[in-house]
Amino acid sequence: MTNRTALRSGLRRQVETASRPALVRLHALPRPLVPLLTVVLVAVGLLAPRPVGLAALALVFAFVAWIGFLSWPAVPLSGRLMRLLMLALIVAMAVVRR
Repeated sequence: MTNRTALRSGLRRQVETASRPALVRLHALPRPLVPLLTVVLVAVGLLAPRPVGLAALALVFAFVAWIGFLSWPAVPLSGRLMRLLMLALIVAMAVVRR
């Protein structure tokens, strides 16, 4: 194992350990709540005044990036590409906002 791989493994382990309590809380929520909140934040991101909208889109981006990072090793290439596409779409929504 190279130093770079060891560093990545250590970072991954730290993020997974730090994320565990939040993931347990998310798992305890009613199933439709997280997707519903995500849709609401995207709608706020597109329809609210610029500062509020960009903050909402930043929250969605951070959440999708966090979940994507945690699930990256467990998903096939198609899933990884879908996660990257979602992040790109969120960035595009933020860029084209008036």
